[in-house]
Amino acid sequence: MTIELLLFILFIAAELFEMLWQKSQTLLQMLEKIYSYYQRSPYLLYLMHPSYIFSLYLLFISDFSLWIAAIVAIKSLDIVFKILLIHKHFVQHELSEEMELILAQRLHPFILSAGLFFYPFLLFQALF
Repeated sequence: MTIELLLFILFIAAELFEMLWQKSQTLLQMLEKIYSYYQRSPYLLYLMHPSYIFSLYLLFISDFSLWIAAIVAIKSLDIVFKILLIHKHFVQHELSEEMELILAQRLHPFILSAGLFFYPFLLFQALF
C-alpha cells in the first residue's frame, strides 16, 4: 500500500468520525452537540475535528498543495461559522427569528454526509 493511499484512507476515517458525532436531525441539535464540547474546552472542540488537524498536517507535507489548502480553508470557515452561531445563539441570545427558524429545519441526510464526498475528492486531486 502506498503512503498516498494510506493518507487518503486515514482522512476518510477522520471525516467519517466527524460526520457520525455531529449527526443530528436539525442544525440546532448539531450546534447543541458542538456547544457541549465547546463548554468543556474550545481545544476539545478542535480535537473533535480530526480531519481538520489531519488536513493541516497534509498541507505542510504536501508543500502547500492548492487542493489541500482549499480543504483547510473550507474546513476553517465551517468551524468558525459554527462557533459564531454557537456564540450568537447560546451565549448572546441574539439570533433573529428567521435564523432560529432556519436552525430548526430538518437537515437532509446529504447535507450531513456532504463532507464525506467533497473533501476526499479534493484530497484525491491533491494526492493522485
